[in-house]
Amino acid sequence: MIDFLELIKYKKNNKFYNSKEINFIVQSYLNDHIDEQNMTLWLKEIYEYGMNIDETVLYTESIINSGEKIEFDSLDGYVIDKHSTGGVGDKVSLILGPILVACGCFVPMVVGRHLGHTGGTLDKLESIPGYNGLINLDKFKKIVKKVGISIIGQTSEICPADRKIYSLRDKTNTIASLPLICGSIMSKKISEGIHGLVLDIKYGNGAFLETKKDGQRLGKLLSLIGKKFNVDVKYLGTNMNQPLGNFSGLNCEVIESIDCLKGRGADDLMDVVFELGRVACSLAKIDNSKQKMIDVINNGKAYEIFEKMVYEHGGDINRIHCNYTDCIDIKANESGSIEFIDTKKIGDAVNYINKLKGTRDNSSGAEFLKKNNDKVSKGDVILRLFSNDLNTLKLRERLVRESYIIK
Repeated sequence: MIDFLELIKYKKNNKFYNSKEINFIVQSYLNDHIDEQNMTLWLKEIYEYGMNIDETVLYTESIINSGEKIEFDSLDGYVIDKHSTGGVGDKVSLILGPILVACGCFVPMVVGRHLGHTGGTLDKLESIPGYNGLINLDKFKKIVKKVGISIIGQTSEICPADRKIYSLRDKTNTIASLPLICGSIMSKKISEGIHGLVLDIKYGNGAFLETKKDGQRLGKLLSLIGKKFNVDVKYLGTNMNQPLGNFSGLNCEVIESIDCLKGRGADDLMDVVFELGRVACSLAKIDNSKQKMIDVINNGKAYEIFEKMVYEHGGDINRIHCNYTDCIDIKANESGSIEFIDTKKIGDAVNYINKLKGTRDNSSGAEFLKKNNDKVSKGDVILRLFSNDLNTLKLRERLVRESYIIK
């Protein structure tokens, strides 16, 4: 008989978990044989002492085995996904996914919601009227086969243990544990039945990871785990010391993504899209990738795929709008050049104004009119906060003003 309280002490005593013990922990919590209080003790031990690579692989495998694993046997093409660790204004998945499909790949994508200061891809998609991101796996597979891409949230069929554990990690401030992060990310991605995975590891004052070194450490660990499960993983680091693109929010990010797919994307955003796309295409053995990506944007194929995906999920792309009633312009109080020093505060402000009297305000967000090193004169608008409630904006104006300096 395994004693859970003894397992909690393992890491403190420099002991290592075997497969049976990891499975016991994961399955016991999933099936309510361990309560939240005791599971929190285990999470805090892992947060404090970590797990080695073998234990992390076992943990990932146990999470995968708690649900169903998708298999794509009849797809004539490379099956790939892209994952980002998140940053303010990061809507790359909405843009890159359809581009990769137009270049010949298949992209099954399971994404998150409510991801701290960055928001989640599912939140953005669900701001599209009618979009259903919680379809069953049979429909998910059919859409991938028909359109080439489907983007859904984590359902009860995929890694249910991760769903439950992640919720507790969120409540107990144990999110930033490297082994638990790796298990959470890779279990869902491996369960998608992919051949390859491109990771966008964000670092900087607008990301969860502060330094490039932290990002490299995570990227290497995720790559090692992927190799153990025969998934080819490549990673890139993206500096997030400022917002990415021109908008952060819900509908506004979807609209910006559509603009990118129509060839009207901001340079900093498209640089990230094309670089990740280059790596993805190299995994899929697609040559001349930069030109092919540009071609599928210019000829409309990438946008058409996004439109079809939204339709198959019940969404109405013609009803996407960003009609807000109130805004506050954040203006420079002196002349000089801009530097964002705490971009997370913008993300926190945007997440706050997204909530309107207990509901979600899909038309709220922020527009960035200046970026790092841009010259400004006193009175120039640096960024604009907008929503359907002026009082909500006023409550977060000061927070946004603390996110930058003028040098």
